[in-house]
Amino acid sequence: MAERTRRPLIGVTAGTSTLMSGAWEGHEAVVLTEHYVAAIRRAGARPVILAPQDEWTDEELAELDGIVLSGGADLDPAGYGAPVRATDMTPAPERDAFETSLYRAARRVGLPVLGICRGLQIITVAEGGDLHQHLPEDLPAHPRTGERPTRVEVDVEAASDVALAVGTQPEVTAFHHQGARNVGAGLRVVGRHASGLPLALEAVDGAPVLAVQWHPELDREQDGLFEALVTAIHALPARADGGALV
Repeated sequence: MAERTRRPLIGVTAGTSTLMSGAWEGHEAVVLTEHYVAAIRRAGARPVILAPQDEWTDEELAELDGIVLSGGADLDPAGYGAPVRATDMTPAPERDAFETSLYRAARRVGLPVLGICRGLQIITVAEGGDLHQHLPEDLPAHPRTGERPTRVEVDVEAASDVALAVGTQPEVTAFHHQGARNVGAGLRVVGRHASGLPLALEAVDGAPVLAVQWHPELDREQDGLFEALVTAIHALPARADGGALV
């Protein structure tokens, strides 16, 4: 087995937004909060920013070692067969398509994946599931977490990678008004809020997939999730170039 000679390269998805001031006012910019970059670096990896673009081939994706699907705006409800509701944010179907394709390619290639907030929702829909479109209206027992970052408690299964990373009853920072309703057969729910909303998912088989409906990049005590991604990468056989064998 070849010895790893470089830090893992982790692709982290970003959105786009129109600049509102300055010399480039009106131009589109690639947007990702620096918290993701810092958390990936603290875990011992190199972040590679992936803005919406044409699909990556499996061969191109295999140059990376892992994927982080970041937070952002609502998914287009057409992607899971739901009607548009007045409470929906303006969708970004190009980003939806790119990240869904990226996730499916990662599963084919065998790359570990960490999904965060919107990232959990991308994974849920890509695996055949669907979403609650507006909380707490769709699930009255759920707290109102869509107005500002809110601390909530999660009940995590002890026999899960998420529990190994953050414990069985972490208090986390949530900021969402949508969430997983039904998950596909390729996923299992390993963490819930007391309201019943799934807050943590893992893949049933294949390369590790961890997905959380909160924002671990905001809390250093949640660094274990990024470290778990890097640990999963290091657990893969090594390529001759020092990366993961895929």
